[in-house]
Amino acid sequence: MLIKMIVVLLFLIKTVIAESADSVTSGQPAVGINSDADSGSTVVDWSFPVYADWRGIFAPGSDLYPRYIADPLRPTMAMQYLIISDSDIPDTGDSRFLYNIGGRFGLVRIYPNKKTDAGFQIDVQAAFLGMFDIEKQTDNIGWDGLYGLLLTWADGQGTAVKVAMQHDSSHLGDEYIESTGRTRIDYTREEVVLGLSKKLISDLRVYGEGAYGYDLRNTEIQDPWRLQGGLEYEDDDRFMSGRLGWYAAVDMTSYEENDWDLNLSIQAGLVAPVQNLARKFRLGVAYYNGRSILGEFSQFDEEYFSLGLWVDL
Repeated sequence: MLIKMIVVLLFLIKTVIAESADSVTSGQPAVGINSDADSGSTVVDWSFPVYADWRGIFAPGSDLYPRYIADPLRPTMAMQYLIISDSDIPDTGDSRFLYNIGGRFGLVRIYPNKKTDAGFQIDVQAAFLGMFDIEKQTDNIGWDGLYGLLLTWADGQGTAVKVAMQHDSSHLGDEYIESTGRTRIDYTREEVVLGLSKKLISDLRVYGEGAYGYDLRNTEIQDPWRLQGGLEYEDDDRFMSGRLGWYAAVDMTSYEENDWDLNLSIQAGLVAPVQNLARKFRLGVAYYNGRSILGEFSQFDEEYFSLGLWVDL
């Protein structure tokens, strides 16, 4: 509950900042670190002095700690069509829709003067993750609410660290409850996270993190520890004079509560970055094999392929 209150408050603060910037620029979006003085658009400078050669900026518009592309739980905007090849979840069909609604938002960055891709940053993230059964009139099987507060650091040369508090509250769909009589197991997980991201070469990145759940609402089936790691390759300016590229990513997670069984997620496709914004459009295919990504069904395994569209906000 504390994390939810903090995230909501910080979202309100960011909204006020964004609306103020829009009003000052007469409809032009405020662009902080990623501003282009030669573009001809009006730019609001939200930077401020901190100490000696350090400066700060509100709403920096980009991340210091990269997002995990293939992580099925990452806060993003996405729509996927799932073809289920194997599922232990009772009374569900073989084709589904999976929707992600959310994103990560940078609130403030403190950085060494003239080195805007380094320093410290505070982020909030939130998302709705819902799964719908196409074979049963798109009934909602279940949904998770994901929230997080992050403190990140980067050296500007490909190494980044994050310390985070994350919350996952899982729910059953009303239609699924009515048709099956299943009741909620109250899967809720609040955890502290320590992550490390390292760029190996210009387009190749490896990452890993460990998490400890300090608030588990169903201790009969939940255990505190979680591990995650992955490898990503992204060449986002390969085609069409830099306007289109391609990517491939692998993400692996393992939970103590599932006897450390491996959950494997693979994603690949085309990526179209938006200039001057930390926003990317991805059209790709994905494969997942592991425990259900919905916490209420975390004791059931699934395997599926999907076609999807992802938009990082």
